[in-house]
Amino acid sequence: MQVKEAIEVFESSLRHFKLSPEQTRCENEGEYIIGSENSELYIDIWQPESASQWQYFDREQTVGIFQIVAPVCHYPEEAHRAMFFEELSHLNFHLFYGKFIANAEQQVVSIQFKRIVNGLNESEIVEPVEAIRYYAENLKEYLQEKYHVKKL
Repeated sequence: MQVKEAIEVFESSLRHFKLSPEQTRCENEGEYIIGSENSELYIDIWQPESASQWQYFDREQTVGIFQIVAPVCHYPEEAHRAMFFEELSHLNFHLFYGKFIANAEQQVVSIQFKRIVNGLNESEIVEPVEAIRYYAENLKEYLQEKYHVKKL
């Protein structure tokens, strides 16, 4: 599947959320934001310029990527970070369609889903979008309460 096809499938799947492509599109092709009262999901569908060293599949060719990222919170105070990151690693074990990721430069924790576009269909878009939104909204509250982090 090519990126253009994946974009068409994604835009078609937006009706499940009672959204239109025009409500979610960003400036660049393949970039979207789905917002709610408690979270924002950044969705990207793109073709990398070169193969990644992390590709476990055909290392000679690039493949399109479908990604969802939901910022959750800032890092906690230094004294709580070890326990905080240990808990995120434990929580990763339980998450479906997502994983916690850390951006050390911005000191932000997000939840991410990423896959190649080959074989992408509406249910493989709707399920991760719903899961990432659910986790972002609920774990944001939990982490703020437990670690006094600033929510995003």
